[in-house]
Amino acid sequence: MNRLTIITKLRFAAALAPALLLLAAPLVALSLYGFGALPAAMYENQYAAIRAAEGMEAALYKMDWGRTQPDSSQIVFDQGRRLAGLIDSARIHVQGREQAERIQKIADAAAPLIDAMRKASPGDDSFEPRLRDLQGLVSDLIGTDDALLMGVSSAAASRARTMMVVMLIAGVLAPWACFAWMMGLTSPILRGLREIRHRTENLAERVNQSPEDISAIDRTLTALGFAKPNPMLAE
Repeated sequence: MNRLTIITKLRFAAALAPALLLLAAPLVALSLYGFGALPAAMYENQYAAIRAAEGMEAALYKMDWGRTQPDSSQIVFDQGRRLAGLIDSARIHVQGREQAERIQKIADAAAPLIDAMRKASPGDDSFEPRLRDLQGLVSDLIGTDDALLMGVSSAAASRARTMMVVMLIAGVLAPWACFAWMMGLTSPILRGLREIRHRTENLAERVNQSPEDISAIDRTLTALGFAKPNPMLAE
């Protein structure tokens, strides 16, 4: 079995950091793309759902106020139509079963209540408990929407922390670890080559004519950066 040479180890150490960066690059790219699209997604879904729920709450308060006005029937009709539109808008941005169930409860309770308010006389308060219950359902929906928004924010923060760790490992720790490894691998090579150059010079001085083997070693050492010492610089 062939043993791993020092050259093989050096090549492996040199390729390790780029390989890790290559593996991490798609993950980093996808995460950056996801972070770039996150504000639009939050506005399109969670924030739009919250605005729809808050609009429902405002419509219910206007209906309660409007029934004491001279044109109460028209105010209740307009706000009821607005409430129905906001319910449909909220359904478009549903992100979970709990959210969908709360919206359905609001829709089931809103239709008969609006019809009763339009037909009621100005002093009729018999539907007040139902109106308060519906307002409570809308408040619960707002709370659910807020929780979903916080969940998205927490997930984004968690993903950011994960990417920080990936970038720290792939971009900082791995290259420096490979550098330290290569320093360890090359230190004995450096010492060995210096020793070979020294021994070669001593051997060349002991023979009258430099054999071909010594000349070949000399050329190899020179190519590796260990040229003959300059006599002008000798001490």
